[in-house]
Amino acid sequence: MGQSTDGTDTNGTGLDGTGPDGTGADHDGRGIAGRDAIGREVADQVEALVGADVAARLTLTGPAEVLPSMYRVTTLAAVSVAVAAVGAGRLLSARSGGGDPPLTVDTRHAAAAFGSERHLRVDGRPLLTAREPISGFYRTADDRWIQLHCTFPHHRDGVLDLLGVPGKRDAVARVVRGVDAATLETELQAMGLCASMARTEAEWSRHPQAAALAEQPVLEIERLDDSPPRPLVPCETPAAGVRVLDLTRVIAGPVAGRTLAAHGADVLRVGAAHLPEVDMLLVDTGFGKRNTFLNLRVGADARRLRELIASADVLLAAYRPRALDRLGFDADAVARLRPGIIYATISGYGRTGPWSGLRGFDSLVQTASGMTLAGKAADDLSEPVLLPVQALDHASGYLAAGGILDALSRRVREGGSWHVRVSLARTGRLLQDLGRHDTRAMPEPGPEDLEPFRDTYPSEFGELSYIRPPATVAGVAPRWTRPPARLGTSAPSWSIRS
Repeated sequence: MGQSTDGTDTNGTGLDGTGPDGTGADHDGRGIAGRDAIGREVADQVEALVGADVAARLTLTGPAEVLPSMYRVTTLAAVSVAVAAVGAGRLLSARSGGGDPPLTVDTRHAAAAFGSERHLRVDGRPLLTAREPISGFYRTADDRWIQLHCTFPHHRDGVLDLLGVPGKRDAVARVVRGVDAATLETELQAMGLCASMARTEAEWSRHPQAAALAEQPVLEIERLDDSPPRPLVPCETPAAGVRVLDLTRVIAGPVAGRTLAAHGADVLRVGAAHLPEVDMLLVDTGFGKRNTFLNLRVGADARRLRELIASADVLLAAYRPRALDRLGFDADAVARLRPGIIYATISGYGRTGPWSGLRGFDSLVQTASGMTLAGKAADDLSEPVLLPVQALDHASGYLAAGGILDALSRRVREGGSWHVRVSLARTGRLLQDLGRHDTRAMPEPGPEDLEPFRDTYPSEFGELSYIRPPATVAGVAPRWTRPPARLGTSAPSWSIRS
């Protein structure tokens, strides 16, 4: 799967505009507007990412635009979902010995999946998480904006301690108004806290981290060793029997693990009882996974993780960069423990550059890279504007899943341990590179638009109404075979392989 986003242009022949019923019509019976242009663009972008011609076997359905934005969020959704489908197809082909299978992606389904946490219903009601009132945008002394991200209590407490104020938004606003944005950003980041000054796209393009990102591919797959091929038995489900350790939180990493589970992987999510979580996201991204607790700072738990790694196929990590390295679980160390493993990392700002060690969240990357100020300027609004969905998180999750599945196919065919890397900021640049296309006047997808992509699942949380996994591979839609589970409800062990 491609080492760079720089690919040769190809014609998107083979993509068509058929709807879910094969009629070439949208839900209202009209032709799908812009299907040729969007089809060619999605095909070109996917081929640039995966390093192969996929247009002849990729069918794209649905309208060119679904989500209201000045950025091409719908295109990013279709591209990233297609990359995951290509990876699944390659693994299916590698384990069966057949040719590359046909793939389908519907733009409406991909767009719905990008908002899956917002569309989740439990017993008919949204599963709401209280918004931390300190989080958000603030005016600074130099009349700029800074965004504070305080989703987790220790991040909020750190911000309040640094500012020397109680936990009230108006008190925070008064102190922030007396400090220049760049100074406050530097101080907060130095403390390991989560904040970003709002920049224009032009300012971000001159930032050293943007320069570092320009040298990194969107999806990087690096071979770590020369371990022998590891075949998988032929199966109609691409990742059946693949064991995945999911050491991730929030959205991007969990979406990657959830996608692997939908393609048949045995995904064991490893958390720790002392770490804070977002309940809504745990449920939405928990489909197909079992949940266990291990505290890697405790010797016995660290040994248990090493034992799990010894029979794992994939380790997926999305904690702060180098956090696992300091505990002895960096990519090289894990590959020595388990030759042939696929080690995947999702970071905020990439593997090199002055910000490579920062904590990263989707909205902070949007703010740092100019997206939120672009939205503010376009609508002449009073403060910066975020994208309509957590697009960088979801896209990075699907890209990482595609890279993992592709690396597994390489392991089948040629052997090796592999390191897959994705970052939110590099994904953000991909979105910006797609160019702007103003669809802000469009309505958000309504319940009737989402209904074709919904399903229900009984669970210990109640009856879940959720967005099914998008795309098909060889005519088969991925699916989850277990509902989300509460934290720590499984032992730190693998399911018995059939």
